[in-house]
Parts: sequence; structure tokens; C-alpha cells
Amino acid sequence: MNASQESARYVLYGAVANKPIQSASDTKTWIKTILDRIAFRLGYTAKLNYRNYTASYTYNRGDHSIIVATAQQLKKLKPQGNIVTVNWEDLGSSGLSSDDKVLVCGSGYFFPNPEGVFPRRLHQDLQAIEQSGAELHFLGVGYNYLLDWRPSNESRLPKESVDLLRRLLTRAATLTVRDENTRKFLANYTGQDIAVIGDPALFLETRSPVHPEDCKSAKPRIGINIPFHGHEPTEWIKKYLKEFVATLKKLQQATDCEFTYFVHYDSEVLIAALIRDQGLSIAMVNTDAAELPDEYAKMDLHIGGMLHSCIIATAAGTPCIGLAYDEKHFGFFELMKRGEYCLRANPINLGVLLQKSFELLQNSARERTKIKTQRQELLASYLRTLKSIAP
Repeated sequence: MNASQESARYVLYGAVANKPIQSASDTKTWIKTILDRIAFRLGYTAKLNYRNYTASYTYNRGDHSIIVATAQQLKKLKPQGNIVTVNWEDLGSSGLSSDDKVLVCGSGYFFPNPEGVFPRRLHQDLQAIEQSGAELHFLGVGYNYLLDWRPSNESRLPKESVDLLRRLLTRAATLTVRDENTRKFLANYTGQDIAVIGDPALFLETRSPVHPEDCKSAKPRIGINIPFHGHEPTEWIKKYLKEFVATLKKLQQATDCEFTYFVHYDSEVLIAALIRDQGLSIAMVNTDAAELPDEYAKMDLHIGGMLHSCIIATAAGTPCIGLAYDEKHFGFFELMKRGEYCLRANPINLGVLLQKSFELLQNSARERTKIKTQRQELLASYLRTLKSIAP
């Protein structure tokens, strides 16, 4: 091995490549939690705000799971490989050289605002790649847009955004995406082949072999996740949470099930408390990304609002229902050939949610087999991509 090969790094670049240092919630947050719980119980939700629960230690477990999963698979291929992790916006200060391979890992990397303008981060990334000469690889990246804004062709983007996209894609030695929506979008700006391989978090591994029959309990177990990290999810909670909990109670009355809330962003601890305050007993899992698959594998069904709560449940083989607030939800469920289990969150049809929940609980073994088969097909494509990057 020559000196150049020894110094080469695999730079895993992601929204949360390095999770923040955890710390205990402060007194102000505790007081806000108590006040919000009282206010919600009384029907006063005007001041409910996710920003009250944002701190230096809060982070998205789903975004971090992408990096964890990529590192797991890459280490198998390159046990002695020099793998480093870099958060979005820090690529320019990561000391890139022409020997490095930058892997842009999953997430909604391409996320224009309603005017079609991309984050300044993309311009900075392009500059860092061009100046260093590092190899650029897009690994299961995504294109994000909310359901009420559907740009389908380049005429919706200003010239600056079009030029930026074309320059980035021209630099790409590997161009793979998480879903068909992203493939169609990027195809407007490049003549390269674009492979759909799924979100890298779909290939997150369990810490030990998990067999569904070993996870079963006497009662059905159902996972729940509701987003609480932006304006739209907050408004959803104000509008629908009480009705949603009433539907969960109907599900419990019919099946004698038990519920577990899966925290994907720290502010969601409040949502679990609000659900309990509505009279529904619910346990809570609040752990790191690497440990989440083992916990999801214990569920018979998962109902997820955050996309990665659905992806990691699927990685663990657990049937799930998605509550979609973003087009990316539909893209994932269609990729898994499970489009009928992705429901629009706003407006939500709680009768259909109840019906789909009964359906999946009654056919759990069959559904797990379907999930496993499709995941294995996607895993084969994903590994071929990684092997081409790290031969």
C-alpha cells in the first residue's frame, strides 16, 4: 500500500454525523413541560412550541442512524479503513485532500426552499470538493419537499440553483438516491445513471441476531412516533393529537395491545407525556440510533410520523404505517412495495389508520416475510455501491 492509499479517508458526511454530547434537561425545560402539559389538558395550545425544547444536546436519531449504518457496512468491507464522520456545514473545515472520498450519506441533502433556492451549505460543499480534488459520492441521498409544494421540473428552480445542481452532479463519481422521486428530480440536471438503492438507515444492523418469535409477548406491542420539531408537526399535534389518542384507545380495546413511544428527537418526550395525560398508558424508548433496531424488533406494529422511525422499524423487520407530512414518506413506502400503508397525515383519516392497524396485526408473519425479501434486494444493491466506492 502506497502513502497515498494509507492517507486516504472515507469521509461520511451527514446531517448528524457526530451526535452532540448529552446532558440533563435544565430547570426551565422542566417547568415548560409541566406548563405545556397543563395547558394541553385544558385545551389551551397557543403557546405550544417545539423551540422551547431545543438545546445543544437535542438531535435527530434518524439522521444519525444513516451515518451509523454506513459506518457499520463500510467497516465490514474495509476493517482497517480510515473512516471519519463530518457534520453538514463542516466539510470545508475537515482538511480534505485529493486522496479523500467524501460520501454524502442519505437524508434530504437536496432541500430547496419554496422559491427553489438551496441552502448555502451546498455552495460551500461544492467549493470544498473543487478546491481539494476529493472524490464525491452520493450514497442514497434524498430530495425533500413538503406535500403542498411539488416542483417537478427545472423550470421551478432559479438559474443559480440549476447551475449549482449541475456542477455538483458533474463532480459525482457515484450517484445513488433513496427513492424514485429523487431520481426523477435529479435526472433533470444530469445525464449520468442514477441508481435507487434506498436510505442507508434501512441497512442499520441489530446488535445481536433478532428472531421475531423471541420478541413476542402475550399482548401485541405497538410502537408510536409523532414528530415535534417544526411548525407543521406542532400544528398537527394541536389539531389531531387528542383524536389520535382516542383512536389508539379503540385499538387497545379491540386487541389488548401495549404501546411504546419511540423518541427520535428529544422534544418528543413531551409528546409521550401528553399521550399519557390523555389516559393512555405508554412506555418510552429513548436511546441511541445503534440500539433502536433491537427495540423496534420487539414491536408487532409501528405507527410512525418521523420517516426514519418507519425506516428503522422496517430495518428490524417490523410492519409499520407511515403518517406522511412529506413526499419522502411516500417514496420510501413505494420503494418497499408497501404504498398502501403510507397515509397522509394532514388531513388524517383515523378510520383508515385503525383499519390498516388491524390488518397488519392479523398478518404479522406474512408481512415480515415481505419486508425481509424487499430489504434483502435493496441491501444487495447498496453493498454493490459501497464496494465500488471502497474496492
